[in-house]
Amino acid sequence: MPRTWRRWLAPLVQVVDTAPLPDLSAEAWQGLLIMSRLPTKVQVGIRDSWDNTDAPVQKAIANLKWVVGVRLTVDPEWPLLVSELGPFYPDKTILVVSIAATVEACCTTLTTLCEDEDNEEWQDQFLKRANGHVRIFLEASKRREMGLTWSDQQKGLIISFPASAIPSPSYMSSFFTGSLRKVFQEKETPNLTNTNTPSLSSSSNVEPTATDDWADVTVDNKTGTAAVIELPQRPIITSFTQQQQHQQTPTFDVIPDIGILPRPEELLLRPPYHLTIREVNSSFTEVLCSHSPTLQFLSDYLKKWARTNYNLSNRPPLTEIKLHQSAFGLGVVYDRLTITSEARYTPQHVSPTLLLAIIEGVLGYKSVSSETRSWTFRKDVEFKNRGY
Repeated sequence: MPRTWRRWLAPLVQVVDTAPLPDLSAEAWQGLLIMSRLPTKVQVGIRDSWDNTDAPVQKAIANLKWVVGVRLTVDPEWPLLVSELGPFYPDKTILVVSIAATVEACCTTLTTLCEDEDNEEWQDQFLKRANGHVRIFLEASKRREMGLTWSDQQKGLIISFPASAIPSPSYMSSFFTGSLRKVFQEKETPNLTNTNTPSLSSSSNVEPTATDDWADVTVDNKTGTAAVIELPQRPIITSFTQQQQHQQTPTFDVIPDIGILPRPEELLLRPPYHLTIREVNSSFTEVLCSHSPTLQFLSDYLKKWARTNYNLSNRPPLTEIKLHQSAFGLGVVYDRLTITSEARYTPQHVSPTLLLAIIEGVLGYKSVSSETRSWTFRKDVEFKNRGY
């Protein structure tokens, strides 16, 4: 390279060397890209009312960390919150301020309850569930009132913002005080034995329509005797094929407007539910399902009965059971469950037979197709249990 070129390029090289790009991970760069797509007022509000170390919400978070002595994580998903709550706030800066004020009220109330010596049982329950890491998740709700729940899967609190303007700070203080006390009260163990409920064996001989034979009872005004009005018995559906024939299958001939559709986590709670099991190899199996509670149920059951690996000092399970969160929707939504065996000294084969038995025999999914190491199921009846 000629000397004149070197003399001309030297200042430019020096500028580049003195101002290198920040060394960020791929996730950090992706986060910066997502934030750059938010409205300008939202970015300004996040900068001033959330990221600022002198902001009241950051001081409340720091104070709670100091009091409880464990990790605390609050990571709002701003694009999703703005998308759901933005229509209720013409000034998007006020939206960020309201969200920050809500988190501040929650952290302040938690701090007050943890400092109160009269709440020892509540404090023990709170720290037991937190398990060394307090997590606070933010999501938008379709209801018009605030909500606060505890997620055993995420090991954290979930604050649900209403589908309206966020209430005032004075309301937040009383709301979190009452809600946090209820959330961390000791759960009562349900009594599964009910002596008044007939057993399955004792009622197996009763006809399914015996209780439907008596439709109405009337009294004759002249004789004073009771007369029974019987209605024709309804047909009994005895097979899955007949049940499908009696069900009215909706037909859709118009693509709906996306504005009237519910969020993915609400839409996928409606049947039909689709589930696929893939045995990738002898040590790795995955379950793909559109119904998040089904995956949570499978995860809880498998973790409860997983064998222990005694070859390692920390006694971990022989298989790692992990739920994977969906890339769509708000809140906690799972669409994949993986079961992995990493035992070095005692190779453990992850067989899908237990999964197949639970999915068909317990959850009522019907087989659609099966291939080599792959099974597909479908369920058209809605789950009524809201325990998950």
